[in-house]
Amino acid sequence: MTKRLLHYLVLAAVLLGVPLACCILGGHQELLDGVKSFPPRTEDWGLRPELLWNHRRPFAWPAFIGLVLFTLLCLFPFMKRLWRFAASKGAAFGVPFRKPASGVFPWWGWFGVAVLAAGWVLSWNYRFGWFPALPARVQVQLSYAPIWAGFILLMNALCVKRSGRSPMTDHPWAYAATFPASSLFWWFFEYLNRYVWNWYYLGISELGAVEYAVYATVCFASVLPGVCAVAAWLHTFPAFDDRVYRGMSRVNLRKPGWCVFLGVLSAVGLTGIVFAPDYTYPLLWISPVAVFLLVQFLMRERCVLDPVGEGDWSVFFRFAVAALACGLCWETWNYCALAKWVYAVPWVHRFQIWEMPLIGFGGYLPFGVECAAVTAWILPSLVDNTK
Repeated sequence: MTKRLLHYLVLAAVLLGVPLACCILGGHQELLDGVKSFPPRTEDWGLRPELLWNHRRPFAWPAFIGLVLFTLLCLFPFMKRLWRFAASKGAAFGVPFRKPASGVFPWWGWFGVAVLAAGWVLSWNYRFGWFPALPARVQVQLSYAPIWAGFILLMNALCVKRSGRSPMTDHPWAYAATFPASSLFWWFFEYLNRYVWNWYYLGISELGAVEYAVYATVCFASVLPGVCAVAAWLHTFPAFDDRVYRGMSRVNLRKPGWCVFLGVLSAVGLTGIVFAPDYTYPLLWISPVAVFLLVQFLMRERCVLDPVGEGDWSVFFRFAVAALACGLCWETWNYCALAKWVYAVPWVHRFQIWEMPLIGFGGYLPFGVECAAVTAWILPSLVDNTK
């Protein structure tokens, strides 16, 4: 327990302290004021660009093409495996090409569908006579959490339908613990975003500090449970069988060279979001997992990416795709919501799908790896359940 507490404290001190120290030592008082404000009146920042000390950069083809090529290069080994799987109908990996559903869709899955549908209607449609009459803060609070509560129930029900198992039914207490862990997890990203302002919120002006803290914490609680449920569902399909992604390149992240690389990456990311945010903002999604892995390595703890040292990339890929799938849902439900987020991404803000610029979806891939790492660290049985 003492070791685990120390791990939490070191991780929090680095992720919270390094950007803050850089901000103070660098004399960025206007940025510091924005970081300290709570609740974050981010709509003020979005509507008054002169408050942004790191003014948004216009779209640039070289930056866009470079990020697209980098993303495709990272995905190429996995796409190659999927192509071989499809071309051989699974024979190349000893995996049956078809895996028919064998379970029964549980009643609570239908309840999840109803809750999801009701939340979606409330979030997108304000023409009901009684809805506009409610205080604005109540409208906000009714517009998001039900969607993801229903989605989480639905995805677990689909897991039961296909395999007879799900994270929620196999590990109910462990799965329940991912909700508060998820809130804390996403608050870190909200904090880091206060330095780069790549996204900001609209429709929250009626919420006070306590209301915002409660509302945001409840909403953030859906992140890890949602990604875990989708990862478990993906694993019921032959294309995401572990055997398809074994025997790939071996990358032992515990070797000194890789540890130095992770250290440099995290240092550049956590300092760069203060001193050069328009150039280092993509590292916001990579630096936390780099720090996370380094702390685990230093404490000699097993981490979720250890199997890649043996050429097994199955969990890595499955959670990356799961986060991308959740990202598509997040952006869809966000588009016409009463309380919503919008983006201001330097250099690549074009070809939007809903509010998200196209290349921004690539950020969900490393985010999925972070979800896997945090889940395996806190509750390894849930990651094992999807393997």
